[in-house]
Amino acid sequence: MIIVTVLLLLELGPTVLVGMGSMFLYLPIVQYVVQKMMHIRKKRVELTDGRIQATTAMLQGIKFTKLNHYEEKFQARVMEARAVEMRLLRKELSVLAITFFLTVTSPVLASALTFITYVLIGDGNVLTASTTFTTLFLFT
Repeated sequence: MIIVTVLLLLELGPTVLVGMGSMFLYLPIVQYVVQKMMHIRKKRVELTDGRIQATTAMLQGIKFTKLNHYEEKFQARVMEARAVEMRLLRKELSVLAITFFLTVTSPVLASALTFITYVLIGDGNVLTASTTFTTLFLFT
């Protein structure tokens, strides 16, 4: 990161600090989202463990389950646990999508802010193809 910052400073000057600052501002947001996802995952794993324990208990006592006609009760219990588990999985995947979105958009936003700052700060600052592509390469 330091080497990239130095190379960008050599290419565009101090206007790069605006883009790098925006990337550092993304870090707490991404960290919060990842913590949220890990909290959801922990809940989901606990539910999965409970469902698997119930299934294991039923399979160990299959003769008792069949003789007392507990199949429907057991199936309803497992399906209810699975429905809650699937809701948490969908929530977890939604948060993961937000994480991916933030990861992909942070270099785009940083380079856009850098280019805007570069052009607006100085009258002689004109973006050339070589400067633009070098900067885009270094930001990604």
